[in-house]
Amino acid sequence: MSRFGARVRDGAAHVSRVFAWCGGALILASALLITLDVIARNLVKSTFFESFELTGYAFAISTAFGFAYAFFSKAHIRIEVLYNLLPRSARAWLDVVSVCTLAAIAVTLTWWAAQTVLQNASGGARSNSSMALPLAIPQSIWLLGLAWFALAVFVSAGIALGQLLRGRVDAVVADLGVATLDEEIAASVDAPPGGAKGG
Repeated sequence: MSRFGARVRDGAAHVSRVFAWCGGALILASALLITLDVIARNLVKSTFFESFELTGYAFAISTAFGFAYAFFSKAHIRIEVLYNLLPRSARAWLDVVSVCTLAAIAVTLTWWAAQTVLQNASGGARSNSSMALPLAIPQSIWLLGLAWFALAVFVSAGIALGQLLRGRVDAVVADLGVATLDEEIAASVDAPPGGAKGG
């Protein structure tokens, strides 16, 4: 991979990790909100925090925020029974086809999500609850996560295709191939791929 491509991919992976942290923070905030609502329900027989509605938004947003990080950490499920039997060059082509297909799906999903947000914003749609929250607010944050995922995968697809056309098969397999055991261990402890290097 060229230095520019490596910098772009590393930068996108870093931003994706920040998005994932934000999604995790939303999950923790949801747990706190539910806890407060349960306490309030038991003490005063009422709820004040609208945890049911807000945690629904938080779950959707945190899921979208985690997509790109899952892509860069190779956490998406892939069936590798036949993949491992193929030569390295064939694996590289399958990896590029896979990421291009994922990019197409991500862009399509983002497009339709954007249409939903725009329609709800222009129509002034609100949630059917006591909060009457404008739906465009949580949906816009959700759309941000989807848009970043689409952009990250689209750029990665372009980089991978360029590598493949230049014959850099090993680089494609390293970036997009099925995670090795060492990579899975590194991801589980949030360590850099390849592990720590020491003297």
